[in-house]
Amino acid sequence: MSAAEAGRRELPPRLDRAEQLRRFDGQRVCLVGTYLFVPSLKRMPRPGRPPEYVDPGEVVIQIDGSAAAYDPTAGDMPARIGLGSEARSSEEIVRLNHRRVAVEGRIVLRPEMARVLPCAARRPGPELQDPNGLRLAE
Repeated sequence: MSAAEAGRRELPPRLDRAEQLRRFDGQRVCLVGTYLFVPSLKRMPRPGRPPEYVDPGEVVIQIDGSAAAYDPTAGDMPARIGLGSEARSSEEIVRLNHRRVAVEGRIVLRPEMARVLPCAARRPGPELQDPNGLRLAE
């Protein structure tokens, strides 16, 4: 393999619409969308008091289209893909929140739950596993 061939790696497909997700499930992709921080309630607020949020570093990438394109039970929810399973840094969240980004990783529409609890639990949504190369989109 020549140096020129080594320098030219095949770019992963670019995904920016919900309708594309099923076709590329399980594959390495470049996801392009809006970086959004997902706040979590610290606890249920008392009546008349404002809610308190914690920063667990959970982030999603919102792309064009409805989640119903890959999940018929989602209704008219926007298409959002979790950005890995690790917490994101506060600095990154502040710098990129509500901005258009591009990030590479493996798209998985139905990630397995680490363990199933006997109580009701939120069904895991689509996730971009092993994300890398996070940058502002051109």
